[in-house]
Amino acid sequence: MTLLAFVGDVLVDRDEPDSAFADVADVLAVPDVLFGNLEAPYTGRPHLSPTAGIPLTPDPANVHALRRFDVLALANNHIVDAGHAAMLETADRVRAVGAIPVGVGSDIAEARRPAVVERDGLRFAFLAYASVFPFGYEAREGWPGLAPLRAINRHVESLPNYWVPGVLGRIESHPHREDHEALAADLRAARESADIVVASFHWGDFREPFTLSDHERRTARFAVDHGADIVVGHHHHILRGVEWYGDRPIFYGLGHFVFDIRGPAWPDWVAADARPDQPETYDLYERPGWPLLPMHPDARMTMLAWVEVDDEGRPAAAGFLPCTLTADGVVHAHDAGSEEGQQVVEYIRRGCEVAGLASVLTVGAEPAIGGLATVRVDRQQTPPHDAGASRTAVAEVRD
Repeated sequence: MTLLAFVGDVLVDRDEPDSAFADVADVLAVPDVLFGNLEAPYTGRPHLSPTAGIPLTPDPANVHALRRFDVLALANNHIVDAGHAAMLETADRVRAVGAIPVGVGSDIAEARRPAVVERDGLRFAFLAYASVFPFGYEAREGWPGLAPLRAINRHVESLPNYWVPGVLGRIESHPHREDHEALAADLRAARESADIVVASFHWGDFREPFTLSDHERRTARFAVDHGADIVVGHHHHILRGVEWYGDRPIFYGLGHFVFDIRGPAWPDWVAADARPDQPETYDLYERPGWPLLPMHPDARMTMLAWVEVDDEGRPAAAGFLPCTLTADGVVHAHDAGSEEGQQVVEYIRRGCEVAGLASVLTVGAEPAIGGLATVRVDRQQTPPHDAGASRTAVAEVRD
């Protein structure tokens, strides 16, 4: 068996970078391949993007802490915050510490190129795309940027055949044809040269817990239908549910693993949403006692997702190791049967229930990672209620 492990957003920005992973160093050394999403450009020469929301530009001295990773996705909503040169510089810094960057490039062809890792006689191809990002961050022909996987929103009235001014309806998304056709082509090409294909997506709504958009469900299953063996999502900062689609695992939201936000200059739109008298809100604002994590308490839970790949190159089992962050921004791994571990397990279980994912969570499963019992995620006998979503997506893209 080959053990793959995945974490969500990674942003290390502190005076002692290695301290962020001090408690999980032994755990991170166990997997044969370790993947994460690197959430910011590391540069000493930032040229801020005019469309950046909350610019993140951590000091390059932090990059050395990322040497634990084998593959780092850079396709996300912050990677061009400091400009295209800083994005490419960050990719070079990632290579310098021994990891492979994926999802960005000097043009769209490079941004769509997979990162390939070989272990135990198997080839693992990683592709990374962003669905959430500011205007202009996408790569084009002859233009640097990230690999986009967009969708178009459409508002649908809540009551058919009625004029209902000011009444909230719902949002439907429709695949961006060119992006989805490119994704299908990338997956087919990767499938031809690799035993296992991993598709990574930066997507979702960080302002709501548990829920999954139609874009997330549709895209995940579309990716599997076109050749992905494993799908991992991130951006929410809050954990999401896990499911098996056929015989392929989908981790909809890995949360963030380490996320140091050191005193940003909050833009007006963030300050306007700040409601310190309502700690249950998921909006971003400073939280007393949590200087590096101005987010809802749910964001203090995270996980190390894992997938065992058999000798034939097929996902044989999948699950996660519960983790939490403390106020100093340090991530800690927990035995799945511990009090802290159970809190994370129940949160993931709730996420599966709310999203209607037909998953069964078994605590104390093998493999143990770093001497800690993990959680195995199995499929229920009955399929998810919306199992036809991916077939709809394929039809929409091909029409």
